[in-house]
Amino acid sequence: MSFGKREMDILSMLIGRRGWVTGEEMASAFGISKKTVQQEIRRISGEFGDGCRILSSQKKGYCLEYLSDELRRGIIRHLEQNENHYNMRERTSVLALYLLFQREYVTMDQLAETFYLSKTTVFSEVKTMKRWMARQGGIALEVSGTRGVRILGSELDRRFRCATFCMPGIARQLPWPGEVWDRYEEELAAIREALGRELAGEETRLAGEDFGKICRYLAVSLLRDRMGLFLEGEEESRVLERRWGYDFSQGELAGLREQFSAAAAFCPGEAGSTGLEAELETGAESETGAEPESGAEERAAAGRSLARLEEELGKRLPAGQLFSPESRSQLLCHMARMGRRLETRRYATNYYDKELILACPLETHLMEVCCRSIWGSHFPKTEQFFLTSYLAAGLEAEKTSVDVRLVSNQSPGIAAGLEAFIRRRLGCTVRRFLTEPVYAFEAGEERGKGWGLTLTTEREISILRPEILLLPAVIRGREEELAGQLLDAWREGWRQERIRRAMERYRQPDGEAAGGEAAGGLGYFLNLAGWAEGPEISANTVYGDFLFLCRFRREEPSAIRFLELKRPVEYNRKSIRRVLTASWGGGEDVFGFFLAVSALLEEHSRGDARNLPF
Repeated sequence: MSFGKREMDILSMLIGRRGWVTGEEMASAFGISKKTVQQEIRRISGEFGDGCRILSSQKKGYCLEYLSDELRRGIIRHLEQNENHYNMRERTSVLALYLLFQREYVTMDQLAETFYLSKTTVFSEVKTMKRWMARQGGIALEVSGTRGVRILGSELDRRFRCATFCMPGIARQLPWPGEVWDRYEEELAAIREALGRELAGEETRLAGEDFGKICRYLAVSLLRDRMGLFLEGEEESRVLERRWGYDFSQGELAGLREQFSAAAAFCPGEAGSTGLEAELETGAESETGAEPESGAEERAAAGRSLARLEEELGKRLPAGQLFSPESRSQLLCHMARMGRRLETRRYATNYYDKELILACPLETHLMEVCCRSIWGSHFPKTEQFFLTSYLAAGLEAEKTSVDVRLVSNQSPGIAAGLEAFIRRRLGCTVRRFLTEPVYAFEAGEERGKGWGLTLTTEREISILRPEILLLPAVIRGREEELAGQLLDAWREGWRQERIRRAMERYRQPDGEAAGGEAAGGLGYFLNLAGWAEGPEISANTVYGDFLFLCRFRREEPSAIRFLELKRPVEYNRKSIRRVLTASWGGGEDVFGFFLAVSALLEEHSRGDARNLPF
């Protein structure tokens, strides 16, 4: 039983929603047309027959009525095989994994013939792979016009990178016998179960993504050993140690220690080793006589780095809370492990950057300029995007905070119940909440200025002032659903109004530029935008041919502009055809400004959505 990506996307959405989903929602979510959605649903219904019944309605869309147990198990097996593979381009992942198992050059013709691709496609994929390999130290893709391509790096670094790509769904596309991958999957499953049980027993909580990579590293090590691809220095004699039912060399276990050391961990306040790490390190120290490394200095260094980061952010952002208290200890743990990764140049690898740029352009820009200021221009973007996620979580309260006023003649107890419901359902941080009786509202109308949302339980107020939302005094049952819908609609309207105001104030007319003649580089695009070079500028490519330029420059007015090039210009190994520039010059609503930027990024990315790398 096999599933295509679109089939899996549609089934996953229908299963997750547990109700009706419109064709427009699916088309928008997956970057396809409504007609394609209809075709895919017909294909699913025809392929899986009675095992999958999908209801359709012209008004409501589609609803999954029934899914057989067999089909459910097939979907789960498919997801387990691919794990987080949907965050990466499938064909590029296959080619990268294939090259990681080759020692000599592979010509473009060989790649094209092996994987049934055109040479043009191979050249395009090589460009993408080169960019991927540059994200992490220790590995590089060498391209020769006469000899072809090969991956440079130590055997240990090759294994680390194989662990990123070697999901069974990817590995089985390599031109090797199926029994090779049957054994690999069997070993991977056994290691996953045994190692997971051991870590759970000692209360160690690694990020699931990193746990998967660690398991794949161990299974890949067994596979490469069978192929005669041993670690450097272990070709002659290998001292083996039995772990999780299999034999590993001392070098392989040393690599495992590195994987544990660099992995993201859900252990607030602790940057040191897990029980398993400590055991492995003790074994290594007993052989070398090395002193055990203390985690106190590492935690102190992480604290200093976080303080510097907050200082740099504070210079640029008038926000009270930069990182949420709940995530602060976790962030310190992350930065300690990040320090280890920076030292070894084996950086974290993720593929969520494009989505993050669309959703969080402000945080992306701030983190890029601040990391550059602290760690220099060499700071890897993969690490930057992890920190961006922490900042986005911390700023969420600032970005969505609103002042709420409740006009009500009800008792304090009733008002307290309403406040609790409003805070819970509104989905944004209530900065101030004022409850006042009708007489105070009528006598002090000027007090109403500046409140983001005014609600009332009194019908006469809502009749006199239709913009004030009417809520029942006691919310329960059906009334809870209706009141929730009312607040949801207000919240979305409030967000759209902020975007509209920002667009009116800051957006300049779209423009067109010649392009094509220049050699590319950031300077060309800065000149196109009319900007001088400076430390407060960030540049990020979004979905292939789309470049996002952002800067903070308080002495100039804020402005947002979209430019389309008549001919593409090369930048960062991509052919840029569209540019969105956002220049923030200071003002009262930086979050509203970047809401508009996010909306424009989403709008201009939608055309390339069908070619997304995930």
